[in-house]
Amino acid sequence: MIEILQTGIHTSIQDIGRHHFKNFGVPVSGALDQSAYLIANSLLNNSPKAAVLECCIKGPKLKFHDDFYICLTGAEMNARLNDENLKNYKPYFVKKEDVLSFGIAKSGCRTYLGISGGIKTEKVLGSRSQYKYITSSDKISKNTIIPIGRSNFKPAFGTKVKEQKINYTNKKIEVYRGPEFKYLGKEQQKLIEKKIFQISSLNNRMAYQLKEKFTHSLPQIWTSPVIPGTVQCTPDGSMIILMRDSQITGGYPRLLQLTESSIQLISQKTTNSKIQFKILPKII
Repeated sequence: MIEILQTGIHTSIQDIGRHHFKNFGVPVSGALDQSAYLIANSLLNNSPKAAVLECCIKGPKLKFHDDFYICLTGAEMNARLNDENLKNYKPYFVKKEDVLSFGIAKSGCRTYLGISGGIKTEKVLGSRSQYKYITSSDKISKNTIIPIGRSNFKPAFGTKVKEQKINYTNKKIEVYRGPEFKYLGKEQQKLIEKKIFQISSLNNRMAYQLKEKFTHSLPQIWTSPVIPGTVQCTPDGSMIILMRDSQITGGYPRLLQLTESSIQLISQKTTNSKIQFKILPKII
């Protein structure tokens, strides 16, 4: 079990998400950076669906009530186990009464804490991912106890994992043309790829809104399906990038669609980060 001594800024339990309830209006949710999440579980020989802690900007302070292995992936967040500095992408053995604390993220903004055996909170609609309107809370609470599953995991002797070097400052965001992209004029189509955008303070697990407006003369559309990574454009030119907790339909034109790797990259960006869309060839 793990005791929450301090919660951090927005620490939540996340797993691979809810993928079979969109017809009921239920968001997918799950870890924003699915790559970092899957690596955390892989390093501990967990199921790829095992739940982890997703730490955002400033991580929590935790006390362990059992012996098991942990590992960190994603952003570097100055993690310390008692008095020992921890590295990402490396399993560590923790003992009962050990305390893990985090600082401020210095590269990226989301860190994933994997635990051998995985987090075993109650499943809701097939997932342990916290989401405000599905689970009792959208984040962990102070002084709560989180149950952990059993695992016989031990790192193989002499094996090493190559540390992941991901450039979270890379501003190129690869996208495909969205369904309403064709309604832009030729100059607007060129501009959307040349323009440098900044992420506004209106960013969370549901969506990232960009600071700069994109002037257009797009027609209105009927409410239509959207998925994580869809880039919508409002009538006043506000650009909105939908994330894992987004709704499943929307009434704004869908200009672009982020690739899976771009969703992961932008999930590690925060307020004032600069991005530039790179449109990929059409899928045939």
